Amino acid sequence: MVLAIIVQVRPLYLLYHDKYKQTVAGADIYHSIFKSKQKKKSKKILLGDSVGNQLFPNSKNNDSINSMACNQTIAMAGQYFLLNNYINAGNEIDTVYMLFSPFSFQNNLNQVYTFHYFLKPFYNDEYKPLFTETVNTQVQKIPYHQFCRNIYILTSDWAPDFTSKDEVNFTLLSPISIEYLTKMKELSNKHHFKIIIMPPPASMSKKPMIEKMDQNEIAKNDLADLFGNYFKNFIYIDDSNFFDGTHLKKPEEFVSRYTDSLMRVK
Repeated sequence: MVLAIIVQVRPLYLLYHDKYKQTVAGADIYHSIFKSKQKKKSKKILLGDSVGNQLFPNSKNNDSINSMACNQTIAMAGQYFLLNNYINAGNEIDTVYMLFSPFSFQNNLNQVYTFHYFLKPFYNDEYKPLFTETVNTQVQKIPYHQFCRNIYILTSDWAPDFTSKDEVNFTLLSPISIEYLTKMKELSNKHHFKIIIMPPPASMSKKPMIEKMDQNEIAKNDLADLFGNYFKNFIYIDDSNFFDGTHLKKPEEFVSRYTDSLMRVK
């Protein structure tokens, strides 16, 4: 009986006090959402995937650049929501740095992680009006998507098994990436800030895959001004520098490369 009470009460406690945002996998996403709604002095912000978060942790506060880097699993749609939040909070921006692996742009909300890392934080009345038709279509394909905000599911790490059956006819930019990068570009034109997309260090073993990506997808979708010298700025390092082929063992050794040359941060 005691165990049954705990099972019932714990999710209520986690939800009521917002504690689940710190206890579930993906806590970094909820922290970025929190930071995106705060009024800050920084006019330079950084969005990024998990490697971007390694290099510029969102857990650190820095007036020169406000990092909201978290995870690629929220796709470019989630990154757009963070940027839109920051503007709606009354913040002024002069530069948005985007630190992403090229593989992050392939996310079309068709991953096994989409339910837990995208739907749970964003499938609500606050963000649904920002969903494109493509996002809604992808959401409908995910089993039990309508239950993602259930208290017992939301406050746990549970997610359904899901394997996408989508055909992939792109090598770099997914349809959702194209839509939301375009939306970011529209925000930059409206609010007069720059967007600079940068690559993190990549392993030598991934160089052939990256070089096979069709860079024409960028120009075809009028996004060349955002990517600039993205592919020219790649550095490939030995696989021994990574603990899983993607994440850096010693990210601090590479931070100066960005602050000294690719970013204009005072």
